Amino acid sequence: MEARQNGRGTAVDVLERRVDEILAAYDAALRSTGSSLLGDGEHAAPHLAEARRILAHVISELHRGTHLPHGTDYLGEALRPGGPRTHPVESGRAATALFDAVVVVLMDQPDGERPGPAETAVLFSLLHREIVARHTARSVAHIGYLLERIRSAHNDERRRVARELHDEVAGHLGTALNWFELHELYEPDRPGLARQKLDAARTTVRESLSSLREVMTGLRRRIDTDSLRTALTRDLDRTGRNGAEVRVSVTGDESWLPHGAAEELYLIVREAQRNAVRHARAGLITVEVHVAPGEVRAAVEDDGVGFDPVATAPHGHSGMLSMRERAELLGGSVTVESQPGCGARILVFVPLEGDSGGEPA
Repeated sequence: MEARQNGRGTAVDVLERRVDEILAAYDAALRSTGSSLLGDGEHAAPHLAEARRILAHVISELHRGTHLPHGTDYLGEALRPGGPRTHPVESGRAATALFDAVVVVLMDQPDGERPGPAETAVLFSLLHREIVARHTARSVAHIGYLLERIRSAHNDERRRVARELHDEVAGHLGTALNWFELHELYEPDRPGLARQKLDAARTTVRESLSSLREVMTGLRRRIDTDSLRTALTRDLDRTGRNGAEVRVSVTGDESWLPHGAAEELYLIVREAQRNAVRHARAGLITVEVHVAPGEVRAAVEDDGVGFDPVATAPHGHSGMLSMRERAELLGGSVTVESQPGCGARILVFVPLEGDSGGEPA
């Protein structure tokens, strides 16, 4: 470790003395971007506690005179039950903000007190390795978390398809079988009535085939060749509007949407749109999507019966849960605004690559 020379302060001295300034600069940087890492009233400033631990570890290694940090099981910490679930994008931005805060504060020293270049290089190397190790561990943990969510979503989708096959296709086929049996019963003595039963059976089989096509169509991705507005409107044409006037508006350049995000966004908005049509008993439903370079915001609003989101939540709503999970997997959110008798408004926010990380207002 380079000793204090010509009145210079050592890197560890400066770091220890100005930890609070570094944390304040780091906190300000995160707040300027609206980072989701910021604490709330009940869990105040968890990001500052994490940053303080990082700086303390670097200071400890500087005192040891080592150039490499001692091994720490950050991955084990991140993977344990109840461990951090930080989105890698947010974690990466926070890592950059903390490193920048240390650089600014360390360099903001009078020339005679600034640590020497060799010592500064060691500090930056230790800090970089410490931050990267923690960020990597959290990213690995988040990947495991996402894989579990995907598995759960696939199971939910299989159950949904099974319900539709049972309720629609199997029901129609069962009815058709009854008509065929009645046709056989009436054919010897009442051929006219038997013919009616046969015609009814044919009609019901056609309905079952139509229902099966609808289920199969619902499994296909509708964004591959369609615009978002076209896909949403086509779904309305297929499933019906239940007597409501539905207005769909999509603005912005859809080329800004990564392919995977476009598919997930479509599924989120489609579910909100379907829920409004099926349950709101609304006269007017508006579906608005705005695509910007750094984010997508969508709103599905109806003038229907409304509901109490808090009272409804404990009973579970698979559609709403699926919407929220899909949005969270993209680093976004779904917000519900409603009360009985006053309609409902579903707000969707999805950040895109390069976004500043803000949340919906």
